[in-house]
Amino acid sequence: MTKAARDRLIRSDFFHEVCATVCAWDYYLRTGNKKDANECMHKWMISKLALEHITGEIYGFSRNGETVSIVNEKDYTDRLFVADAYKLPA
Repeated sequence: MTKAARDRLIRSDFFHEVCATVCAWDYYLRTGNKKDANECMHKWMISKLALEHITGEIYGFSRNGETVSIVNEKDYTDRLFVADAYKLPA
């Protein structure tokens, strides 16, 4: 994907919706809300197919306790989105 195409994708409403879904999914997984986590998972699966169609690459959802991200499944250094993971109140 060209830099210009990537920039257009990142500025799109679609991309912002995908990022919001990923952040919400992390939140619901951490708080144990299975119903809403499943809804986010379904939205992600549709978004993943759309991202593959748009970019020609397969992207996945990644969480490591510190961050939540959308990463290229072939090259984990290619991240479309990275955000801090939700922290449960102490």
